[in-house]
Amino acid sequence: MPRANFPATSIARRSSPGAVAPVRYLVAPLKAPILWIASVFRAAMNLWRALGPRWLRVLLIVSALCVVGFKQLDHFLNPNLTLETVHTVRYLNKGWSDEDRERYYRTPQGTELLGLPYAWMSNLELPLSEQRLASADAMRGWGFIVDPGQSPTELNPGNLPIGMTKHQDRNGGADRLDLTCAVCHTGELHYNGYALRVDGGQAVQSLATATRGEFITTLGASVLETYINPSKWERFADRTVGFDPNARKELRADVWDFLGGMKAFTDGVGAPEWNPVTEGRGRTDAVGRIANVVFGWNLKEPANYREANAPVSYPFLWDIWRFDWVQYTGFTNQAMARNVGESLGVLAPIDLVDDNGTVLPAAQFGQSTINIHGMRCIETVLRKLEPPRWPEDVLGNIEISSARRGKDLFANQCAFCHGPHPSASYQWPVANEQSPKIAGQVSVNPSWDDAGEVTRVGTQEFRDDWREIVWSLPWISTDVIGTDSTAADNYVDNRYDGSALAPGSEPVNAGDGLQLLLNRLVPLLYERSGVSTDEVADYDGLNVPFRISNRRAYTSRPLHGVWATPPFLHNGSVPTIYDLLSPLRARPQTFYIGDRQYNPEKLGYVTDKRPGSFLHDTRITGNTNTGHLFTDVDMPGRIGRRLSERERVDLLEYLKVLGNPDFSERLGGDPQDWSQYTSAPEKPADEQACQHPASRSGHAI
Repeated sequence: MPRANFPATSIARRSSPGAVAPVRYLVAPLKAPILWIASVFRAAMNLWRALGPRWLRVLLIVSALCVVGFKQLDHFLNPNLTLETVHTVRYLNKGWSDEDRERYYRTPQGTELLGLPYAWMSNLELPLSEQRLASADAMRGWGFIVDPGQSPTELNPGNLPIGMTKHQDRNGGADRLDLTCAVCHTGELHYNGYALRVDGGQAVQSLATATRGEFITTLGASVLETYINPSKWERFADRTVGFDPNARKELRADVWDFLGGMKAFTDGVGAPEWNPVTEGRGRTDAVGRIANVVFGWNLKEPANYREANAPVSYPFLWDIWRFDWVQYTGFTNQAMARNVGESLGVLAPIDLVDDNGTVLPAAQFGQSTINIHGMRCIETVLRKLEPPRWPEDVLGNIEISSARRGKDLFANQCAFCHGPHPSASYQWPVANEQSPKIAGQVSVNPSWDDAGEVTRVGTQEFRDDWREIVWSLPWISTDVIGTDSTAADNYVDNRYDGSALAPGSEPVNAGDGLQLLLNRLVPLLYERSGVSTDEVADYDGLNVPFRISNRRAYTSRPLHGVWATPPFLHNGSVPTIYDLLSPLRARPQTFYIGDRQYNPEKLGYVTDKRPGSFLHDTRITGNTNTGHLFTDVDMPGRIGRRLSERERVDLLEYLKVLGNPDFSERLGGDPQDWSQYTSAPEKPADEQACQHPASRSGHAI
């Protein structure tokens, strides 16, 4: 048979069937699905064309995108709120009258929230809602304190939370929102419908936290939407200025200016890069923020910004007038200097330099809303405040036999650091024209130093501390206590250029830098506020001159009422006292904070995930929960032997009533009994500060 004559290409294909088979085998199973998808697509396109003309179909697409976008925007702007149900307020601290309490809550200090007008706070609405921003549910949800059924009063016409009041702007015009120390230093414990008020305690609000759904971000979104949403604008303008066209035009310009100021702040000192560790509920990097605001924002020197990455809990305030040194690092000793520094950190407007960064002339330097009289009034009121008392009828009865054992344990294991270490009052050497230097101080103002009540011993002049007894609080090195050292390290190591205030000076840390400023600023504030030379000792606070101490350490503090001040350690990294007394591995690595429901067994807030709560992650530097350890292991931060479960319970039971005079007899005597401590000196002029027009009206200088 003759051989067939096939083309070469055909021979090639047939001679290599393996090259074709895989393709055929892969494509064949996909043919049916591909055809089905194609048919479905054709059917969908036919249905789409059948819906109507092109313009209608485009409108449907745009509408669908708007719905999806609105849903996403609503989710993004939805306030991050805790859910609280309380019906009765119980005040746990004694020592205050109703008038004292109202003074503490509502006396202005001169701080501002980027110049936010007081009336705006009451009349702004939540984003994408007609509900007021300052409604009780919203403000409580962010951790602020609002009384059940609260209504407006003379000192609180806007019906705002505790710690929010008002002062006139520097031109004597509109009232500005003023944030007092009460907004951060008032606590509540919730249990079975009771709001157990802890005056001078630790707040859990989210004022400084610029994350999704928190107060400050929601405020910004609210103002922005008010500006661009016509219906929201009309409601806001009607309530705020009425129907005067000129007033409404001016209001619109003010809203735009406020948005610009807010953007400038968030692009500068408030930028995430300078605040990398989320503060969450009840914390702020106070010293870091003050330093950045003063040396960066107020001096208009962005090169001075440093990372504020060491948030700390708001400390409780009862008995602080007895302390020789205050702040977690114990770097300052004087009430007025501390309060002026705090007011600057909370954005009290102040003029220090011109647009070129040059220090202003004397007549303009230091012009501010800082309210010296209000600060003195609050200090006077705080000296009356007692620690909170455990309410047995709400939180449970005290097991006295256990508390007695705990009292002995405390004396053996805790009193060495927590004292309170009473000491005879100090004689503070002061500077004058003949001796203008004080050892260890980068700056001293002799005219301020010797303006108090001065005595002479030999050739040296002193200011005699008016307190009969002071509490000499020990500094404990970070290497010894072993707790997160970021706050102390930042305080010692961060340097700021203060040469605008002191030409030719070397870079300084936050404490020394504040001394450079306050030695110049506070005397000016006194002069402009009408404080006479004879009154300086009172306004300074018990005749104490201003000093700074720089140590890589934390100060301990007495523990009266500590059970009512969760969470614990300076950075709030341990949720309950039970956890604090437990081995390190038993402490929670992560926990939630924000819900004020109290756990009376472990002495702390509940820590499970709840609406509005902030996740505290102790694995982040600045948040760590190491140190202050009771353990048998030789390790950093060991301060005592390991405690048994029984011993932990006994200590908890004693801490509930430590120093409480109601239990002293039942405890067989208590060396911590606060009724036996000396009282604060009383001066006839103390009441005058609270009666001063600036303390009552908010018109500071």
